[in-house]
Amino acid sequence: MKQQRNVRPCAPIVLALAAALLLLTPPSFAQDAAPKKAPTTKAAPKNKANLMTRDELRACMDETDRLQAMRTKFEQEQAALDRQKAEVQAMDVELQKDIAALDAADEEARKKLEDKGNARDQAADRYNARLAGFREQGQTYNTARDQWAERCTKKDYDELDEAAIKKERQQAARAKK
Repeated sequence: MKQQRNVRPCAPIVLALAAALLLLTPPSFAQDAAPKKAPTTKAAPKNKANLMTRDELRACMDETDRLQAMRTKFEQEQAALDRQKAEVQAMDVELQKDIAALDAADEEARKKLEDKGNARDQAADRYNARLAGFREQGQTYNTARDQWAERCTKKDYDELDEAAIKKERQQAARAKK
């Protein structure tokens, strides 16, 4: 005969947990609607001393474009490196299979295996050399981005200047066609 357990209601424990949860949640009160301000026609920064000139803004926008091009090139190089690494790893797998199937008495098979091993090592060396260059490019990109952030994000700019520069760029693009 099986022994049955008596299940006792644990309502006091559940109530204590619920009370603890209510104490942990912050109260939320309805807030009054913010007073409506009259719309401004021109968004002028409050501190004119910390305002970028149009030439500074143009330089920052040019640098942004240059950094975006660097990033795109960097991402393409990353994809190429990933493919190259996969090729080396595939060579490793194939080499391990060949080693497992190698007959120690077969001198010709051993020579072919050594040649495959040398080809794999050369491919790995090419990958490692390319990876070192890739890391240098990454450091160059990060340094350039940090310099851009220091120069270009600390100052406000006039949106009218930004619109004018964009219009200049569009006209220059049309003139090239």
